[in-house]
Amino acid sequence: MSLIPIYRPRPSPLHASRAGVGALFCCALALTGALYRHPLVLAATLTAVILAGVAAGVGREIRRSLLLALPLALLVTIVNPLVYAEGDTLLVRGGEILGRRIDITLEATLYGALTGLRVMVIVVALGLLSAAVDPDELLRIFRRASYRSALTASLANRLVPVLARDAMRMSDAARCRPRPPARFAVARAALTGALDRSVDVAAALEVRGYALGGRPPRRRRPWSRHDLRFLAAAVAIAALAVTGAIAGIAWVEPYPTFELAWGADVWALSAALLVLALAPFAGRRARLGIGGGA
Repeated sequence: MSLIPIYRPRPSPLHASRAGVGALFCCALALTGALYRHPLVLAATLTAVILAGVAAGVGREIRRSLLLALPLALLVTIVNPLVYAEGDTLLVRGGEILGRRIDITLEATLYGALTGLRVMVIVVALGLLSAAVDPDELLRIFRRASYRSALTASLANRLVPVLARDAMRMSDAARCRPRPPARFAVARAALTGALDRSVDVAAALEVRGYALGGRPPRRRRPWSRHDLRFLAAAVAIAALAVTGAIAGIAWVEPYPTFELAWGADVWALSAALLVLALAPFAGRRARLGIGGGA
């Protein structure tokens, strides 16, 4: 659980913006990682996410996301050349396993590394969302569409850390006994406690009238300068990423020989993504409490 970024209110422009806008900003960065395979574009996007996290005061949480994403990226990098042997440059000629010949090529290895880098960009961007966007406010957006689903998601978001702490305490208490019980017994006790807690929560919600809850009224909230800045950045990043992908900028051809574009358009795209991601944090208007908007 320590590797999962947790939201805490902080005095930053990203925290000050509304949850929907902050989520769009982080998802636009994740979309860029999903659309491109070029190492320069991916490196620029990953750098943008890290610098945005540092500017938002969640650098420690971003580091946790990197530690969480690194094993996944390494796993993809290792597995891809083992299961996909296309490519002209043979690095290792392996034997046969279950009737399948294992040959490792340079092209498959490089493509696996790029796929792992894409995984890192997406995971770290979503880690920024988890650390800098209020989950309760984000779920509040969806409660007008589905009240019970939003309530269920909100309860799960709050109860999962509680249940994890309960399981850890049971495990610690079991190790303190002269004859520690089996892991299955500890897991069964933790599951029983979780079910008991869920019954208590359901009874409390029913008593308080949540079972009769309907569609809540719309809350009017004026748009702040931080909302507008991050919304403009999110739209610009998404539009630039989609337009570049459609136009074929930063193309990569991994097979049969590894080829990729290194033109001026690739550098311009990477620089633009980096600048757009950091633009909402720059300037005097990005400071909290300094004029020019609500």
